[in-house]
Amino acid sequence: MTAWAVRGVELPFGEEIASWWIDASGSIHDRPVASADLLPGGFILPGLVDAHAHPAVGSGPAGLVALDEDAARATLIAWARAGVTLVRDVGSPGGVILELTSGPGMPVLQAAGRFLAPAGRYFPDLLGAPVAEAGLVSAALAEIGRGAGWVKVIADFPDLAAGTDAEATYRIEAIARLVAAAHEAGARVAVHSTVPGAGELVAAGVDSVEHGFGLDERAIRDMAGRGTAWTPTLGALLALLDAPDITPGRRRRLREGLARVTELLPLAVRLGVPVLAGTDVTGSIPGEVALLAQMGLEPQDALAAASTWPRRFLGVAAAADIVTYHHDPREDPGQLAHPAAVVAGGSRLR
Repeated sequence: MTAWAVRGVELPFGEEIASWWIDASGSIHDRPVASADLLPGGFILPGLVDAHAHPAVGSGPAGLVALDEDAARATLIAWARAGVTLVRDVGSPGGVILELTSGPGMPVLQAAGRFLAPAGRYFPDLLGAPVAEAGLVSAALAEIGRGAGWVKVIADFPDLAAGTDAEATYRIEAIARLVAAAHEAGARVAVHSTVPGAGELVAAGVDSVEHGFGLDERAIRDMAGRGTAWTPTLGALLALLDAPDITPGRRRRLREGLARVTELLPLAVRLGVPVLAGTDVTGSIPGEVALLAQMGLEPQDALAAASTWPRRFLGVAAAADIVTYHHDPREDPGQLAHPAAVVAGGSRLR
């Protein structure tokens, strides 16, 4: 690893220009380090974070498709070159992401195993073996035994065979038992939640609510007290609203969900809920940051949701991760798509 020097404004909250140096071990210093290479760009981040990603899921002509290990690795390498240096995978077909080993030029990776959902209540090409309620805890522990640091539970989904709208997949008591078992085993639980009543999931002790279109103020206040994170995946919500094949009733409920999200996001930030940016299977982190700002977050908070806040929540320091920009992305989130330099894990990628 080479030593690096940076001079500029530290994002997301800094205002003053400062200089610091990162040595070959990844340690940060406020005094010069010998032979340090000066990176271009006057605005500096410790790398972007995608806190709700599916690198092993792609899009095909008929919908979402499973990707193999090589394709998932190529996706992660491309994300790293774009400045995303930390990724939380929240589910992969068959848990294939658990088989990946991080290497040079890749983001730091936290992974869930396979998706946990009952038969007919998730995309069949992604679900693999369905999980009945009686087997929920054992399925979660099996993924943790394979190395998963997260468990991904599909808490509601449409009945694909019947063509009905999303409803709960498991009783809340079963999810609470899963949460207790996962925590006992040293893992955390992310829950897919899109319908009203998400407060019960929060009370059951889940660690993060994904999507959260059915959250309400009471649930947000409970999340603040518990430290439960919220990844709203705004780009995914807007993509669903634009989908041509959803029923009028579901489109109406999604619009209602968007209105709730718009109302609740600023409150969540004020109360200290860890709000995290995540792309799901659509869009980009620059686009998600822009949408968070459009939904009422201050520009620096929208950027924090894609950088410092998820790093803190996930417990991952930014040693040897540096992304710089020529222009302030707080004024224009589109600048996030044009980094001046990217260093991931001590390797300069651009």
